[in-house]
Amino acid sequence: MSHIKQVGFTLIELMIALALGLVIVAAATMLFLTSSRSQALQQGQLSLQDDANFGLNYIVKDIRLGNLNTINSSINDLTTYGGIVFRSSENSVEVSGVERANIPISIVGKTVNETLLTRSDGLEVGTSPQWTGVSNVQDRSSDQLTIQFVPQYVLDHKNTANENDDVWYGGSDCEGTELEFSRTEGRQVIVQRYFLRPDNNNSKNEPNTPLALACDAGHYPLEGSPNEITGLGDDGEIILQRVDHFRVLYSIQSGENHRYVDTATYMAMASRPRILAVQLGVLARSNQSVGTGTEFSDSQVFRVLDQDVTVTKPIGNSSKYARQVVTQTIALRNAFGERGQ
Repeated sequence: MSHIKQVGFTLIELMIALALGLVIVAAATMLFLTSSRSQALQQGQLSLQDDANFGLNYIVKDIRLGNLNTINSSINDLTTYGGIVFRSSENSVEVSGVERANIPISIVGKTVNETLLTRSDGLEVGTSPQWTGVSNVQDRSSDQLTIQFVPQYVLDHKNTANENDDVWYGGSDCEGTELEFSRTEGRQVIVQRYFLRPDNNNSKNEPNTPLALACDAGHYPLEGSPNEITGLGDDGEIILQRVDHFRVLYSIQSGENHRYVDTATYMAMASRPRILAVQLGVLARSNQSVGTGTEFSDSQVFRVLDQDVTVTKPIGNSSKYARQVVTQTIALRNAFGERGQ
């Protein structure tokens, strides 16, 4: 009988082939992991930039309405019916024997509590949904900005001779509520406050306390002696998610001295000059983790306008997130005109 010769790989050849295969698989795995990390980083940075820029631009559009349709072009802590709201009947000041504030003195009670007005780091905080100074950075409180303005109303006569069904239309406020008031109610002054608050619509894996920049709006009658602000003092509507810190500064000029100050500094001045512009700064975070690499340090310092801040290190969460500081300087166009001070 003839013997059949068997042909195959030797043990050494199999070992070499297996080693080469493992090298190729390892290289492919490294390429895949690197691509995944790069994609996560790019998506995180993209969502971060889109959310922060678009969200802040939405606020900028509203803040430019500050002091709209008021007689006095000067914005300070005594500008009534317009401007930035620093004072109410709760913290009014006496000028020439008359109590003065931004909100009419006739309005008293919880709707004009100081913690619903413009606030900054270092001032007394309230309880939620009032301003609490909540922030995700170490040893700093976030700020709150409250503005007021009179919309450009249009009176709709409903094509009837009956004035009882006439309606004032003034667009919508920052919560998306249509500004529609009857002739009896009259035109209303709109009050809007911007502040950080916890965001309950979030993932369980997110670091720290998920915070969002929200806007709360209310209104009171322009004519007569109003006694309350309707709608102000609730949780408001979220404008920008995943914000770790919110800072506000004001451009003031006294003679040739021009500088930016926060609310606490401005209110402590013996003479409060007019405000010409507002600076906003937010420390925003990406919506997803960008991995656990060392390129994002827990001790990284961010410059938010005049503050150097470090994010509070989360407990039990090693995932890293991209963060970015976004700032805007807003000229208060309704505050320009003859400068009396």
